[in-house]
Amino acid sequence: MKIPRLGWSLAAAGLLTLAAVSGVSAQDVRDDRPATHTVKRGDTLWDLARSYLGDPYLWPGIYRLNTDQIEDPHWIYPGEILRLPGQGTAPAVAEATQPQPARRDARTVFSPSALVRTNRAAATAAALPPHVALGDVMRAAYFGPDRGPAGSGSILFGADIPGIDKARSLNNFQLHDNLIMEPPVGSLAVERERFVAYILGESIEDVGTIVIPTAVVQVVRAPRNGEGAIVEVVQLFGMLNADARVIPLDTTGATATSRPMAYSDSRTTKVRAIHRPAVLPGINYEVLFDLSARDGMKIGDEIQIFRPQEKEILDERPGVPEVSIATAQVIRVTPFGTTARILSLSQPAIKVGESVRVIARMP
Repeated sequence: MKIPRLGWSLAAAGLLTLAAVSGVSAQDVRDDRPATHTVKRGDTLWDLARSYLGDPYLWPGIYRLNTDQIEDPHWIYPGEILRLPGQGTAPAVAEATQPQPARRDARTVFSPSALVRTNRAAATAAALPPHVALGDVMRAAYFGPDRGPAGSGSILFGADIPGIDKARSLNNFQLHDNLIMEPPVGSLAVERERFVAYILGESIEDVGTIVIPTAVVQVVRAPRNGEGAIVEVVQLFGMLNADARVIPLDTTGATATSRPMAYSDSRTTKVRAIHRPAVLPGINYEVLFDLSARDGMKIGDEIQIFRPQEKEILDERPGVPEVSIATAQVIRVTPFGTTARILSLSQPAIKVGESVRVIARMP
């Protein structure tokens, strides 16, 4: 039986279409990334995006897939099973396309009209990560009042009964330990509220005392019947012991997604302290100086540390040009001073007394 020429053409076109579809499916199947990730201690969305997607700045994609279990993208917890973009998203998309029965109690975040009005620029801006990582802000040492923050509370002791012969656990608390906390003055310490535990560092004359965060704790049971609050250690930056002071967590300015613009200012100041001082402080070390919120400093500003020009001395030596030492990003600002994290290093000469100028400001 002869097949008409048109029939052969249609059959060939069908085969080509099937081959193309099969090629796409095979390519999808060859994606060797896992469909999910089970959260372990120390995981962050930033790290997961770097490991699975090759770029830490793609973390909003993982967050958007898991908003059913992630309330705050800065906090994920061991045991959570997170879907990953790529191979792992296919079942969710297929399920979403199936018609669902209407429910009177169903709630949505956006109305259909709001979705229609959303423009691409706004959606892109909403997906951008903060310019300064929240973790950098929380762990940064900063200038506070001379005797430290007023009205602070304190960590009293461990909430669990120790397995050795002593009444209470008092030292070296770890992640996810439960502790008894006396809340700061005026705080209700409601469940899920977060506080930062800290110790005091050196005092700088005419500036203030350095406050050094050691942990972030979250309330799991509010105070009742004259008892202290029970809190869980959810972030650990250093040694955490009983008698550590606590204040409410303040991350004001950490969510800005804009970028700083070049800025020129004749004013300069000096490095007044270095957190984690070393023989040769380098990348990621923190420098503290006395420009403050009153001087318009904002989280995300950028500074330059430099050695000023030296003028010529007649009959002795020629002038010496200015030397750039390092650049740094502002990660904490208070009414007493500013903390910046070293981003790049030109000279191994970061030390107290070197000059500082602002080179870029946030909008």
